[in-house]
Amino acid sequence: MSERIIVIGGGAAGLMAAGRAAELGARVLLLEKTKQLGTKLRLTGSGRCNLTNDSPLRDFLTHLGPNASFLRNALARFFAPDTIDFFNARGVPTVIEEANRVFPASNSAHDVAGALRRYCLEHGVQFRYLSPVNELVVQEGQIAGARVGELVLTAGQVILATGGMSYPTTGSTGDGYRLAEQVGHTIVPLRPGLVPLVTSDPFTPRLQGLSLQNVRVLLYKENQLLASAMGDVVFTHFGVSGPAILTLSTAAADALQQGPLRLALDLRPDVDEAQLDAQLRQDLTGKASYHSLLKRLLPRTAVDVFRERSEIPAEQRLNQFTAEQRGRLRHLLKAFDLTVVGTRPISEAMVTLGGVSVAEIDPRTMASRKVRGLYFAGEIIDVAGDTGGYNLQIAFTTGYLAGEHAARTFLGEE
Repeated sequence: MSERIIVIGGGAAGLMAAGRAAELGARVLLLEKTKQLGTKLRLTGSGRCNLTNDSPLRDFLTHLGPNASFLRNALARFFAPDTIDFFNARGVPTVIEEANRVFPASNSAHDVAGALRRYCLEHGVQFRYLSPVNELVVQEGQIAGARVGELVLTAGQVILATGGMSYPTTGSTGDGYRLAEQVGHTIVPLRPGLVPLVTSDPFTPRLQGLSLQNVRVLLYKENQLLASAMGDVVFTHFGVSGPAILTLSTAAADALQQGPLRLALDLRPDVDEAQLDAQLRQDLTGKASYHSLLKRLLPRTAVDVFRERSEIPAEQRLNQFTAEQRGRLRHLLKAFDLTVVGTRPISEAMVTLGGVSVAEIDPRTMASRKVRGLYFAGEIIDVAGDTGGYNLQIAFTTGYLAGEHAARTFLGEE
């Protein structure tokens, strides 16, 4: 039996891993580089903490990107119902909201972080704060511990759960990637995920603050549809944000490496082109002005920009519209185009794309295929999900499995 297990990182994945390992009887030391546990966790969901998503596993996997299959077996072991039961049993009842998103009934992320901390304390996990790890100690292909400053802390198993590079003020500054690379792991290039998009259109700053509800957003590379999403869009001084944009941003971050993209906002997703044309035929009657019609169709902030883009005079009477002008108006309502030229920095992203290659991690145990006794959990792994509770479930699932299998190795069972 080794001396102890060291968990590096006190976020959602690290706390779950430490608690599970200790629950099974291992001696566990958790190293946290900041002075508080779960700092980023306490900020998630604007402080409400979208714990998981209670969709069926098949649907859940469709929200995890190209490496979803890596987590198929892991999620079968510890999935959304298990997460809900875990927190209910520890005094954090949950509620299920729109799109199967699960939140604590208290709407407090602090309650979630507190429950994980109590889970660890109940089973004897020791915490050591303000302890950034400089390097992993490896001897003959076997993990031997971790170096904190000049001090080497010995361990037979180490779980690396340091998070990504998003929200660096919470302590997620990419340390884990450096540590993993030092011991021979491949790091898939890091990119921002679930991040606002930057547009180059000169009218964008004039729309700052405009919020559009329930629009369909389509992302194109030239004429090829890359991805689509339904939801809210918010205009900013640099471009666009909001749930629908964040959902598309993963596809955008990868495709932008080959040049700008086109983003089309369908402002009337409830009708098709033919139905919209029929509605416009009814609207385009009488002596009222085009400007007055736009005030009925659009939020006030969007009226002038939309009118200018349609190139139809504001004062034109509705009963004087030509078929060509009606087609122009119809097209703009169904495809209000924006040019995407970049994403906001990775420091502003909700998650980090890329990380330790899944080809070098055992999907059943989260164990390294390169170094015996090393395990991975959470955002450091090259798998990420959409917004809606998917990424926290990844953290809980990989943390649970890493903690369990590190403990079984610690106890001589594996």
